[in-house]
Amino acid sequence: MPTVVQLSAGKVLTVRAAADAFLDSLRNPNTVRSYSTGVGKTAERIGEGRPLGSVADDEIGEALELLWGTAAVNTWNARRAAVLSWLGWCAE
Repeated sequence: MPTVVQLSAGKVLTVRAAADAFLDSLRNPNTVRSYSTGVGKTAERIGEGRPLGSVADDEIGEALELLWGTAAVNTWNARRAAVLSWLGWCAE
């Protein structure tokens, strides 16, 4: 289970800041390495400087489809799982 991270209050949380905070909260270096690709490329695709709250669900799905829609099943599942973990962390 990732550690709880205090995010700065009063500032708009960007997609990149949320991605970095999530990855920094992970304790296992292998998980960080694995998740960095899925979370990092998805953040780039949807716009790193955007406020996290402005990202719609369908944009995440579109980004995943564009980035890994033709990848091997294992790659698709790994990237999707990383992004879902990130989004779950953001929701908490």
